Amino acid sequence: MKPLVGITAWRRTLDTYYGPDRLHTLSAFYPESVMSAGMIPVVFPAGQSLDAAGRLVSMVDGLILSGGDDVDPETYGRQVTAATRFDAAVDRFEVSLVEAARSQGKPVLAICRGLQLLNVAMGGTLHQEVSGEFASHEPFSRETDPEETGARRHVVRFEPGSVLAGAYGVAEAKVNTLHHQGIDRLAPELVVEGRADDGLIEAVRCDGKWWALGVQWHPERMEDEHQSVFEAFRRAIEEARRS
Repeated sequence: MKPLVGITAWRRTLDTYYGPDRLHTLSAFYPESVMSAGMIPVVFPAGQSLDAAGRLVSMVDGLILSGGDDVDPETYGRQVTAATRFDAAVDRFEVSLVEAARSQGKPVLAICRGLQLLNVAMGGTLHQEVSGEFASHEPFSRETDPEETGARRHVVRFEPGSVLAGAYGVAEAKVNTLHHQGIDRLAPELVVEGRADDGLIEAVRCDGKWWALGVQWHPERMEDEHQSVFEAFRRAIEEARRS
């Protein structure tokens, strides 16, 4: 049977004909990438009760922490300095999802905000603003980057022997960058999988038996060239189901 994968959504408000409408949103790129990798996607509405997290994780074979708004700095013990939009209830729910996935041995793929949330859930902290300090992460501008389409791109260099080096089959890859926050203090049980040339951590994995992989870029938005990330996730799920 094809693996069943839960994907986190995010709360949004959209102006409609009926006035402001509240939505649980998820880019179609996520489920489409999951389906292309031979898995079945299931969307998890945001900000559910902490008790619901364990039951939801028990129903699926793996979990994807999707992109979204900032992580509330209070979640990792900091005051707000540059964080903008955040939702503490969503953070609490997603931290509970991470804890449930770990306790149940369910693989996790964390993307963009998801990588940041994974790091925080496991005891790390974040830079609330990376532009100005990290050269590869200056704000995207059509005027300064006329050849770019939708996002600035830069190179990530993978650590030798890393999961991503094996998945991509190369030592580096050009990725998109759609974030203004990033990992500051790495969680104790995470190890670096890859960095940008400016030194910012761009990919991590759990250093243990539990398979958890986080990437700061959006592989779902880069079509076939980054589909290997989802295929590595599927293989991890298949291995976990056999054990």
